[in-house]
Amino acid sequence: MKRIFYKQEGDYIKSFIINEVNTITPYGEKEKANIKIYKKENIDKLVKELNYIENMIKSLKENDKVYDDIQYEFCKTKNIINTIKRLEKKNTLDEIELFEIKNFAINSNKIIKNYLKLNIDIDYINFKDLDKVVKLLDPDELNLTTFQIYSAYSKKLLHIRQNKLNIEKKIFSESNKDTVDKLKVERLEIVVEEEQEELRIRKALSEKLYNYLNDINENIKSIGKLDLLIAKVKLALKYEAVKPSINNENKIFFKELINPNLQTLLDSQNKKYIPISIDIDKKITIISGANMGGKSVSMKTIALNLYLFQCGFYVFAKEANLCVLDFIYIISDDMQDINKGLSTFGAEIIKLKEITKLMKLKDGFVALDEFARGTNPIEGRLLLKGICEYFKKYNSISLISTHLDDINIDDVSYYQVIGLKNVDFDGLKRQIDLKIKTGKSSNGVQILQEYMDYRLEKVTKETKVPKDAINICKLLGLDNEIVNIIDKLSK
Repeated sequence: MKRIFYKQEGDYIKSFIINEVNTITPYGEKEKANIKIYKKENIDKLVKELNYIENMIKSLKENDKVYDDIQYEFCKTKNIINTIKRLEKKNTLDEIELFEIKNFAINSNKIIKNYLKLNIDIDYINFKDLDKVVKLLDPDELNLTTFQIYSAYSKKLLHIRQNKLNIEKKIFSESNKDTVDKLKVERLEIVVEEEQEELRIRKALSEKLYNYLNDINENIKSIGKLDLLIAKVKLALKYEAVKPSINNENKIFFKELINPNLQTLLDSQNKKYIPISIDIDKKITIISGANMGGKSVSMKTIALNLYLFQCGFYVFAKEANLCVLDFIYIISDDMQDINKGLSTFGAEIIKLKEITKLMKLKDGFVALDEFARGTNPIEGRLLLKGICEYFKKYNSISLISTHLDDINIDDVSYYQVIGLKNVDFDGLKRQIDLKIKTGKSSNGVQILQEYMDYRLEKVTKETKVPKDAINICKLLGLDNEIVNIIDKLSK
């Protein structure tokens, strides 16, 4: 069976990495696209990677100019993979391809020079000096980022070009047409001879460059890995991320965890972002809360940070203590299977079957966001209880959100979104009505969201889910007649 580490329709996490991890070089982009996930069997490498970020953060604060110089050279580093593939096949390179390799060698050497100033030892970055490549492609030692088949490569070529120049001078000064025509024929013969000699030189250069293929490829790999590592460091600094500690006890702890995308959005709207904290110390944790309470955001935030952690990133929290997982799987309300003709519930069941197969083989993290939302409450409770009892048999960690009451399962941790629990509804209603009346708000949803408390608080299995739906209807101005009918029916 294909091993799945992270699975979520919509690819939210991949989108985050593409948009937020700012690699510069084509080789860094490739490393980012094929980002390495550290599994349980290589936990030592994960620890190393986190240590490298820690050391580089300290180094960057002391040597920011050197890092700027490295990234400046990154900006000038072009993709020469196709040229390298031709060289590997022992093809004769043309002048443009030789120019590409020369420029790459010059840029590599500048990157190496600055990298050595950092005095950081990273075991997977192994730069090779390409001075010999530069000298091979710069025989006149002009140190220019240009290339041509220089006359210095061959006395014969120098002689041919001198003859061509002499003929051209004669053509320029000659007035007799017949003589000019004869000189042009002579020049054409010399040009053919020149091209043959240039081909011989390009072939010889290509053969010599073949001997440096391993060093060039090592630098391509090292540039990509260094580019990605610096991008990880810059991301950590941008959001004040922290180095997580690692446990072997199948536990997940986050203190004041954030979702950077949401925080950026709220910052742009001058709104306050409320971090969440959670301590998952049992196999199953249930998050309850009313609709619009932020359960989905909380679960995606947790999954995002767990995934990034296992890719060797710092996490977006004040503190974190995490375990290494074999897979991360989240079922949410944006599954593509619905667009393939399946109902929401049908799509959930298909995904659940995949999860049960994984859980039998590996220990991972499963997030079920409002699972069975499309069923009636009675069946929904039965399904959740049955799934939880089944999940208890395995070592995977499960995080399940629901707005249903009376789940009542033993040996399970319970959290609840605070939501509108501490809000003065009458006062908030007056505020919303006033802003709608004065045109400062169109429907009151934004005002309501500002008062929503998305933090999680630990509760017991007996704690009821807040009945905020009717209050939200009132706050958003649903017709009073409908609200009154609902009030009567609820008594």
